[in-house]
Amino acid sequence: MIRKTSLLSLLLLLLLSCNRSNFKVDIDNIDLEIKIKRLEKELFELSVDSIASSLPYLENKYGHFYELFNYVINIGETRSLYYPQYLKSFITDRTNREVYLATNREFPDIDVLEKALTEAFKHYKHYFSEKTIPDIYTFISGFNASIIIDTNILAIGLDRYLGTECEYYDHLGFYEYQQANMHKEKIVTDCMFAWVSSEWYFNMQGSRELANNVLNNIIHEGKLVYLVKSLVPREDISLIMGYSEDQMKFCRRNEKQMWTYLIEHKLLFSSDRMTVNKFIGEAPFTSYFPGESPGRAAVWIGYRIVEQYMRKNPGLTLSDLVENNDYQLILEGSGYNPRDRNK
Repeated sequence: MIRKTSLLSLLLLLLLSCNRSNFKVDIDNIDLEIKIKRLEKELFELSVDSIASSLPYLENKYGHFYELFNYVINIGETRSLYYPQYLKSFITDRTNREVYLATNREFPDIDVLEKALTEAFKHYKHYFSEKTIPDIYTFISGFNASIIIDTNILAIGLDRYLGTECEYYDHLGFYEYQQANMHKEKIVTDCMFAWVSSEWYFNMQGSRELANNVLNNIIHEGKLVYLVKSLVPREDISLIMGYSEDQMKFCRRNEKQMWTYLIEHKLLFSSDRMTVNKFIGEAPFTSYFPGESPGRAAVWIGYRIVEQYMRKNPGLTLSDLVENNDYQLILEGSGYNPRDRNK
């Protein structure tokens, strides 16, 4: 009887663990439908003779985002005497019009994107009911911006998601590791990462003052990755991280070695800004690690620490996690001890 009870308890724990690791929650009763406003269509379908008369309509419909957009494409404020001519130059530029046509081919409609973002923000509302859902827009910026975030604004630069084979990216000098993530499947995870990063940015406030060091930064970034995984549970972690299959395999197989390297070379508590950036910044590979490593490989370790912390503390909510900026406490509470996956 004791053995059967223990086995039943073990099975229940395994089921709970699976549910936890799969990030499954019920969002069916959350009333939300994302509708995206497409600024690029409004602009590039304007008659050039009606630009000046259309400005009040554009400003009213797109509000503060329209001001941000003008800043991104560097044409100044709408009240400028020369603004209509600057906008005309932008929307009649041959390359910009070609890019607009390419965008229409890649995104003939945005129903799938609206559905995916609706599901993601339903998860967001499930975990953070008091939070505001942003207004969402699309735009073309001459490749100047992927995602724009501001108060209640989330905007997507569709010209930065035209696919890894887009010829413009080579001409503009985007690196191969950057182009690898410039495709439509990356939009939702990029949106959610940008949004949660703006809501819960790195700070040094907590139960005690925390150093701006490698350890705290990689766990903070890992916490953001964990948040995104919670909001888009159907997406594979490799897509959220922006890793290829081989890069993901490297991280999984070398997790112990990377962690050991950070410890043995006393890098975890380094507050040197350049050192921190080498571990958390976008790059073709992670400095200090082998050339086969992906950029931000240390953030993968941060994610694994947070994942284990939440698994070991099933009573914690996502709100508890985001409010906890004591990264040393998270590490200690995780009991993190990676196994050698090569064995």
